Amino acid sequence: MPSSRRLTVIAPFATVPLCVFLLAGCGFLEPTTTATPSVPAGSPSATSAPDPGTTSSPAPEPGVPIGIDCDALVTAQAMYDFNPNFALQSDFAPTAGSPGAEAVADSGIACSWVNLTSGQTIEISAAQPGPSELEARRSEVAASSNSVPTYIVEGFFILADGIGRADAFDGPYWVTMTSELFFEPGDVAPLMAAAVGALG
Repeated sequence: MPSSRRLTVIAPFATVPLCVFLLAGCGFLEPTTTATPSVPAGSPSATSAPDPGTTSSPAPEPGVPIGIDCDALVTAQAMYDFNPNFALQSDFAPTAGSPGAEAVADSGIACSWVNLTSGQTIEISAAQPGPSELEARRSEVAASSNSVPTYIVEGFFILADGIGRADAFDGPYWVTMTSELFFEPGDVAPLMAAAVGALG
């Protein structure tokens, strides 16, 4: 009899843990979850913010065609007066990166005259770049060449690796002349005067 009483007292306490486990298994004790709010598409936080370090620069203004050909920029008579042995090359194509190629990129022209005896050449180009492009070319030439006041217009000349190069800026126009025959600014002066006069 005493042992039976002890079982009656202990039995209720023994069933408590079992009930807890049963309730948890039946879904009465649910784990706590934190809901993440959804961001609607198109909202500011849904799209990446623009990188403040990247800016788009405007495209340079296109050049304006100068409206004349090589035989009008420097006429046959002007070249004959300079040297009667030169002839205009009709199939000339400027080398990439040369002043002539840059002039063509600015909607200008590039010309070449060849000495029929020695094969020496005189390359002449002219263009009317857009305002910002013209200023950039002027600044580049001024930084790498020497100023020449005798060209009447704003002129520059440099002799490098046996090749003389003359640049002239007359209003909106940019003219270049390069040749192994040019050793000093005066060598180019007659041809430069002819080209500037044709553009003016």
